[in-house]
Amino acid sequence: MKRKVERIAKELAGRLSEWEITDTIALSESAATEIYDPYFFLSLDLYYRGEIPDAVTRNKLFADAGAFESSPFNKKDRCFIEGLPVRVEYKDIERIDRILSGEQGESWSYRPPGTYMFYRIERGNILFQRSDWIDKTRENLKNLSDSFWGFISQTTQNAMEHYLEDLSAAVVQNDKFFFLVSSSGFIKSICSLLFIINRSFEPSTRRFYEAVKELSQLPDNFRGRFESFLRNDEEFSPARKREVAELLAKSVIAMA
Repeated sequence: MKRKVERIAKELAGRLSEWEITDTIALSESAATEIYDPYFFLSLDLYYRGEIPDAVTRNKLFADAGAFESSPFNKKDRCFIEGLPVRVEYKDIERIDRILSGEQGESWSYRPPGTYMFYRIERGNILFQRSDWIDKTRENLKNLSDSFWGFISQTTQNAMEHYLEDLSAAVVQNDKFFFLVSSSGFIKSICSLLFIINRSFEPSTRRFYEAVKELSQLPDNFRGRFESFLRNDEEFSPARKREVAELLAKSVIAMA
């Protein structure tokens, strides 16, 4: 099955590399899992310069695929090839360069970005490259400035604090739906902040649970509080979870 995955990935990369806009194609680590794993999918990152072809043109490239689906908002295509779920994500090199150079400034802070895009750049298995852009970018990622880390740290901390406020308000209102939504945002942002504190790029959220516990720098009692917050127990009330969330937030902010 591993050979099947490798073959399909290389065939797709061959097709996509024919476009002039294609600079680099990388295979994400999600393809390294067993194909029977629910989290398996074959994901390609296509780093481009210029404008990607429209959805109709892209669909023709995947004429042998089933259930082709395109998203004009996220620049992502999904389909099935020989029964395997496939995703192709299109990533603008100019935007990535602007972010790394700081040119986007505060406009990036309105939407907490996380560092997953850098994780994929750093860890992706290169299937095609037209230039040395990916090599230079990987070198740049090893030497990000303190001000860059500080900027995304503050942005992520702000998001975490907002989610904590929402979570607390939901407890007062006894709003179970909003509590669930706020809890999700809170635990995601606090994990993102810990990766930033450790100067480590965050993996896919599918791997957050194990990866965050493996970080070298964690607050005292983090693992126990983390597990408590994740508990799905009727006896562990939202009010108690809020108390745990506040302790988690204070301990992580003290490190940041």
